[in-house]
Amino acid sequence: MGEIQDYKEKIAELCGAITGDGWIQSNESGFFLAGDPKEDKEYYDCHIAPLVRKILCNTKPKPFPYWSVYGISIYNKRSIKKLLEWGLPKGKKVNSAEVPKWIMNSHKLIIYSFIRGLFDTDGTIFCQKDYTKYANEFNAKYHTKIRLRFSTVSLKLANQIHSLLKRLRFRVVKRMLKRGCIQYGRNNSDVYIIEINELKSINNFFKNLKSNNPKHITKYKIWKKFGFCPPNTTIKQRKDILKNRINPYRLYMRE
Repeated sequence: MGEIQDYKEKIAELCGAITGDGWIQSNESGFFLAGDPKEDKEYYDCHIAPLVRKILCNTKPKPFPYWSVYGISIYNKRSIKKLLEWGLPKGKKVNSAEVPKWIMNSHKLIIYSFIRGLFDTDGTIFCQKDYTKYANEFNAKYHTKIRLRFSTVSLKLANQIHSLLKRLRFRVVKRMLKRGCIQYGRNNSDVYIIEINELKSINNFFKNLKSNNPKHITKYKIWKKFGFCPPNTTIKQRKDILKNRINPYRLYMRE
């Protein structure tokens, strides 16, 4: 029974990752899952590729220069059929992106797994300075206000993410960033943002969901250790900060 549950959680996490940064071609001939070639490389090498090998088929991450991304591709028809059976859409995801029904109706461990996959591929963690008149000197100078964010152009997916996070007892806010209309071949669709700002919810998020992406983990650990996390750092810089090879305070000396 435990093995079956573990297998379902792995499927749910992969479904979350695909909902974030993956796509199945309309003709069902190929499947791709990819992210930033620098920030996400370790995540794809050490987590996504092994995960896919366990539940789908053998694959090896590689760069895709045409799209300037790094990730995996699968052309195995049986594997693609499985993805479709798990409730994942094919073709453009702008209007079809949604949480598979079986996950919406599952218990919290499955939901945690899906949210983890979605956050690790398409979520964001960042810190801001406190620009209010009540800010003390430290909060005004350093990026102390931590935020977790999901963003999507799919209203249905945004509502589902918001609902699932609320069900997991996270304090979340949802808003829309209006972009206008499609012009000159660019997608200027409205963007729906789901954000976690409350410190208790953020700490519970990392405690219970257990992110597998070093890109996110390093930012959170720096914030926990120093009370702030400098912006615009590379994953190498953040690892060096955590190993005390770089003093994060010195990154503000040029301001």
